[in-house]
Amino acid sequence: MLDAISITKAEHLFWLGRYTQRVYTILHFFRKYRDMIIDVDAGSYQTFCYKLGVENKYTSSEDFLYRYLFDRTDSNSLISALTYAYDNAIVLREDIKSETLAYVEMCVREMERCAAKNDDAYELRPVTDSLMAFWGSVDERIFRRDIRNMIKAGWYLETVDLHIRFDYAYDRLLQLLERLTRHLKKEEKAFDQTLFMDIRREMENPAFDKMRVLSMLGRLFVL
Repeated sequence: MLDAISITKAEHLFWLGRYTQRVYTILHFFRKYRDMIIDVDAGSYQTFCYKLGVENKYTSSEDFLYRYLFDRTDSNSLISALTYAYDNAIVLREDIKSETLAYVEMCVREMERCAAKNDDAYELRPVTDSLMAFWGSVDERIFRRDIRNMIKAGWYLETVDLHIRFDYAYDRLLQLLERLTRHLKKEEKAFDQTLFMDIRREMENPAFDKMRVLSMLGRLFVL
């Protein structure tokens, strides 16, 4: 199916999927760690950074709780990830339709509103809701299967990556891997299928090498 879309467009679609799913999933994890940081161990944010492979540039738990969400100068922040998603969505306006683009724009505006008020992570529910609406719009508004599939390939690759990092149950990881498999097989030219088979073999063992799998996942997209 890749023959029907340009390499540049495929890259934008893939990263639109990854960045939107990154924000959605990390917000879920962030809320859990936020409660732990406030109620149990203020240093828990360091564990959060370690799991994500993010450089710990934060001076305190309070600094982390604000900057990781709202600091545009921090390339790892969630507002930066949403901006990257929006930048990809803008150039895809004709392919994903303006209604789908609008949900990404709504997320950015909501993050900016919360940043101005120094809101808590729990005030970001509208971002989560808009991201869910974005995924619904991908299914309902985008009629070309190749366009939808490339977005979802990025979506599920990011999902598998993050759930491995945060030590989800092995059975759940295998379910997510199967969903990723369906989308990657439809875009054989865009992904290293041999490397993906290596990932599947590695993950046949519940005690698989997580760092090795994460490294391979990061190299799957080959365009």
